[in-house]
Amino acid sequence: MSAMTKTTAVAQMVKAATGRGTVIFNDRLRDGTRSLKVWGWTANDYTEAKKLLTLYGCDVKMVEETKFSERGGRYYTMRRLHVQE
Repeated sequence: MSAMTKTTAVAQMVKAATGRGTVIFNDRLRDGTRSLKVWGWTANDYTEAKKLLTLYGCDVKMVEETKFSERGGRYYTMRRLHVQE
């Protein structure tokens, strides 16, 4: 089993502290950064995770995209963090 990344550790801390979040997606991108998305998080949860990751010495960029849901018939904002550990 592989070691836990800083990104996953912080995501689990924020999830435990807020009680929000069901599934954590922590994918490695081609350039070596990590892409963190958590179902059920608010914008504030991502901001808190970004602050913690910065304290751990990571470079963090919040990515926000406005998308349209055909199923829901509405626009929504998709957020994720791109983390260089």
